[in-house]
Amino acid sequence: MPRVSKSAREELRRIYEHVAAELKSRPELYCEISGRCCRFRDAGHQLFVTRIEFREMRAHGDDPATSDAQVVCPWLKDGLCSNQTGRALACRTYFCSDEDQAAEFGERFHEQIRRLHDRHGLAYEYLSLGDHFARENE
Repeated sequence: MPRVSKSAREELRRIYEHVAAELKSRPELYCEISGRCCRFRDAGHQLFVTRIEFREMRAHGDDPATSDAQVVCPWLKDGLCSNQTGRALACRTYFCSDEDQAAEFGERFHEQIRRLHDRHGLAYEYLSLGDHFARENE
């Protein structure tokens, strides 16, 4: 997988900072810190991330021990996220309190991440976390 430039990673972090800042003004959107969203099969969803988000997750997270990232997030440890710094946009914007508003909120920032790929000449790949791991091992 091609390297991601430092400037692209910094730009992604700025997007994440904007997410955090905007969430401060949206008290109706909050995380219950239950780890429910990290157990993908139980929650009935998959975590989809872009290429740069996956690289950021790998850069900040420990080496995951799980072999099936389609079932549970490999950074779920003792019921909580062990990769707070590197977690993807979808992790930052998944709110048990209001999933519909969360999706709308997240889409706006996802578009910024898509454009980041274009600006930095990165192929836009929006894949499940498990598929990113599989491609990494090809």
